[in-house]
Amino acid sequence: MPGRTCRARGSRTSLFAHCLVFLAASSVAAPAAADLGGTVSLFSDERFRGYSLSAGRPVAILDLAYDDPSGFYADLSGTGVLQSGHPSPLGFQVTGGYAKRLRSGTSLDFGVTNSTYSHYSGSKSARSYSALYAGISHGGLSSRIFFSPHYSETGLWTAYGEVNGSISPVSRWSLDGHVGMLVPLKTPSGPERYRTAFDWRLGISRELGPVSLHLSWNEGERGRAYYGDRSERGHAIVLGASFVL
Repeated sequence: MPGRTCRARGSRTSLFAHCLVFLAASSVAAPAAADLGGTVSLFSDERFRGYSLSAGRPVAILDLAYDDPSGFYADLSGTGVLQSGHPSPLGFQVTGGYAKRLRSGTSLDFGVTNSTYSHYSGSKSARSYSALYAGISHGGLSSRIFFSPHYSETGLWTAYGEVNGSISPVSRWSLDGHVGMLVPLKTPSGPERYRTAFDWRLGISRELGPVSLHLSWNEGERGRAYYGDRSERGHAIVLGASFVL
């Protein structure tokens, strides 16, 4: 099934954000029949836009994806975190959209995503955010822009743009890169609490049959106001493995 190892994340940890970007390309390249698949992943950290959402603790992720030949797609993802030696729920995400592949080979997609995280995410209470997005991809390059009227806090409006690239220089090996920028549009309090924030990631993956191994270097600017009082900035190496169901 095309794109299933990508859905395993690596965002979302950071690779998950990368996988969502290529979701459209995967769906439009699928066979005529509807495509339903899943991936189970283990990562040393759960990172989102350069920040740890699991306070540096390891996570387990289950991704389920549906691609319809008409171009509509949906993705469900649940994440658990190892807290004090015991598994605990960390987050849940649902994404739905529509992708269209042009004759030139360029793919366009539009959709909406919603994520909810428990207090185990490093915040004192549960948090959530919703966003509308639009994207374009061609070959191994893609970009998306997200617009969120509720970015983990009521009254906080943001825009996030990202560019992603992926190449496979050798069979079963792939390299990927990501750069992103988060811009506050409307804030519930003084603007000094929020500022434009940048993040980037470099990663490498190795396929071993249905299993993929991941290694990525993640970096993000300080963003306490965005991600909670205990949020941690980048400078992180994330290790992971994913299995296609």
